Amino acid sequence: MPLGDIAIWRARISDLSQFSLKRSSVKSKSCYKSPLSDLLLNTPFFLFILILFGDFLIYSALLLCIHDMNWSFIFHSFKCFLSKKGLRLLSVKLYIITLIQLSILLLSHDIEINPGPQLFGNLSICFWNLNSIMAHNFEKVSSIIAYNSIHKYDLICLGETYLNSSIPSDNQDLIIDDYNVIRADHPNDTKRGGVCIYYKKSLPFRNLNAHFLSECIVCEIDVDNKKCILILLYRSPSQTPLEFQNFLLNFENVLEFVHNLNPFICLVIGDFNAKSHSWLADDVTSVEGTEIEGLTSAFGFFQIISEPTHILPNSSTCIDLLFVNQPNLIVNSGVHPSLHPHCHHQVIYAEIDFKIHFPPPYQRLVWDYSKANAVAINSVIANFDWATAFSTLNVDDQVLFFNDTIMNIFKNYIPSKVLTINDRDPP
Repeated sequence: MPLGDIAIWRARISDLSQFSLKRSSVKSKSCYKSPLSDLLLNTPFFLFILILFGDFLIYSALLLCIHDMNWSFIFHSFKCFLSKKGLRLLSVKLYIITLIQLSILLLSHDIEINPGPQLFGNLSICFWNLNSIMAHNFEKVSSIIAYNSIHKYDLICLGETYLNSSIPSDNQDLIIDDYNVIRADHPNDTKRGGVCIYYKKSLPFRNLNAHFLSECIVCEIDVDNKKCILILLYRSPSQTPLEFQNFLLNFENVLEFVHNLNPFICLVIGDFNAKSHSWLADDVTSVEGTEIEGLTSAFGFFQIISEPTHILPNSSTCIDLLFVNQPNLIVNSGVHPSLHPHCHHQVIYAEIDFKIHFPPPYQRLVWDYSKANAVAINSVIANFDWATAFSTLNVDDQVLFFNDTIMNIFKNYIPSKVLTINDRDPP
């Protein structure tokens, strides 16, 4: 407490010494008529200290302020202050203050009741086109639960759920403990297509309601104050050329919408029913694959699944895809076997590390071009018998020989040194 405040409090309390501390003859007014108790009970400063630190610190601070006063005066003041009615009045005031504080918290929509610390590690995600979640009496849900008991994914994405309005999200057969579910069913409300996401209840998850594509969910997850955007979609293989062009246009709108949000990382996952040789070496690139690859590349996305995801007895293709614009943050990804014998689609997964890791130190050859002997370099290059050297080499070997020769000439006539570069060093 500042010295000026102490002096003011001493003066105020000293003025009270002229009053008698004897109890009033009227019992109903025996306690809180005392000037000292009235001062303590009606001073916000002392109530605030009482709430935070307890009675002992208040009384200790009070003694420090009035240490030069009569001990008998202090004793009778405390006795009156601690009487039943004084404590009762104090309890009522504290109750009212606590009730107001709780009401403010409950009325604040962005504050959870005792949310606790928000601590997250890596974000894990999987996708499975399960060809109807209702098939075989919802037994695929049990397969997902068993699979997830091992991997404990933060986000479980499903394609071709075949759900419609006749099956609500709170249906007992759809519930997975500790997860919420969000759906995007087929636009015609028929039992085909559709996608859904199961996400952990503890996850800071928000649906962005970007309704550019019908069977698509765009959501935001905040991890360590970093914005992660997830796009889950399903594209039917039976689209006509015109429908596919509409799909591309709407897909581009989704990517543009997400790009404007400036996320830390964005992922696009789902069954695209498109093939590309660059995604799987054994696949023949389809028209849809060429268009989707070109569009995603234009927005800076990389497709990271490179194994077959749709396996039939006579063929295997990679059509369940995962695009990401920050592939360096993916610490683990791949394909797991299908969770059901009647489903040909495999499970794809990824794990994202949101921590910023500095690359390890590396060595780099640095040239001092200001001291280069340009005359000698030109002379050696001009006098070298390139025709004889290239005569017995094929085109590829000629390129390698040329590069090696030029580098050797430069090393002889340009001073250089090898430096160890640390990413944390200033430029």
